[in-house]
Amino acid sequence: MIRPLLWLPLAALSLTTASAQEASLEDRARALHALAGGTYCEPFEGGYVPDDEYLEWTIAYKPSWDAEAAEEEVTLIRLFCGAGAYNIQHAYYIYRDYEGLTPLAFATPSIDTRYTDDDGLDGELESVTMTGMSASLILVNSEYDPETQTITSASKWRGIGDASSSGSWTFKEGEFVLMRYEVDASYDGEINPETIIDYSQN
Repeated sequence: MIRPLLWLPLAALSLTTASAQEASLEDRARALHALAGGTYCEPFEGGYVPDDEYLEWTIAYKPSWDAEAAEEEVTLIRLFCGAGAYNIQHAYYIYRDYEGLTPLAFATPSIDTRYTDDDGLDGELESVTMTGMSASLILVNSEYDPETQTITSASKWRGIGDASSSGSWTFKEGEFVLMRYEVDASYDGEINPETIIDYSQN
C-alpha cells in the first residue's frame, strides 16, 4: 500500500521515465514542484489555494554574445507554495530546450541586524549589514511583469508592514539577475526600507 504522504513524490518520479516526454509542461512542472518544493509546499486538505496557483510565461530573447544566433525562448513557471495571514509564497521553475525543466533559485543577500536591546520589536535599529549571499527557491508575495521581464518579491515580517524585505530580479541573457534588494528591519510603525543592493542604475 502506498502511503498518502508519499503519493506526490512517487507521482513525480514516475515522470522521470519515457512517459515524461509525453506529459505536458504543466504536468511536469507540478511533478517537479512536488519534489523540489518539499514538505514546505505540500498542500493540505481544505487549505487556501488561489485561482492563479499555476502561471506560465514565454520569454524570447537574442543572446548578445553571438550576433548570428537565432532567437531563443524559455518558459517561466510560477507555482503556489503556501500562504499565511499576510504572505503568499511561490516557487518558480524555468524550461529551456537545452536543459529541460529546472527549479529557479534567486540570489538573496544575507543580513545581520543590530538593535539597542535583544528584541528588535522594542529596541531601536542600530544597523543592517550585508554579510554575504545565499539563494532562495521560494519568493514571498511575488509578481512577474512581462513588460520589464522582472520578478518582484515583498515579504512582510509582520502584518502592519513596518518590517519587511523586498527584491527584484530581471531577466538578462537567459537568467534572472538580482537588481535591487531592500530591508526594513526597524519595527517602528513606519515604512522606511534601507537599500542593501542596487544595480538598477547600471
